Amino acid sequence: MLQNWFNRRQNGSPAEKVGLGASRRPVVGLALGGGAARGFAHIGILRTLIARGIVPDVVVGTSIGAAVGGAYVAGHLDQFEEWATSLQPRSVLGYLDIQLNGSGLIGGGKLAAQLEEAIGKRMIEDLPIKFAAVATEVTTGHEIWLTRGGLVDAIRASYALPGIFSPVNVGDRWLVDGALVNPVPVSVARALGAEIVI
Repeated sequence: MLQNWFNRRQNGSPAEKVGLGASRRPVVGLALGGGAARGFAHIGILRTLIARGIVPDVVVGTSIGAAVGGAYVAGHLDQFEEWATSLQPRSVLGYLDIQLNGSGLIGGGKLAAQLEEAIGKRMIEDLPIKFAAVATEVTTGHEIWLTRGGLVDAIRASYALPGIFSPVNVGDRWLVDGALVNPVPVSVARALGAEIVI
């Protein structure tokens, strides 16, 4: 349906080209879920959408989906993919700040710094496409939608798997991996205005 709409708009009738009887394009959302292995699949989906001229109006991600989606809306999908594919077991160890304080094996600061180097230091509210990262509040277990503030902070909170990564403080909340409450955030994309969710 969506591809048909885009094709119709590109090859539209004269009436559509001048705006007579033209249909309104639906608000398109992209929901990218958690699961580390899905990260490269998410990149492939985005590449396919880009090739077909489909640009989502809303991008929402959980865990690795937040990282890929955040890189895309920041305009740095290529850099993110290059960084992710360059990771080797030895280089990954250099990104891990191991700690034994009980809150998580990995602090996460070094990995976040590398992520920021790959996608830049951006504020979510300044991004050209509406974006949200989904996280879980530690004390209540509530689902939190991060739609403002530092992009890398939001991504880091969304992938902070309990026991592996330390919780991330965003505002006045301690947050962990959003996959605990919403592994594929279709509902968030709809709540942010998406009429069609991919």
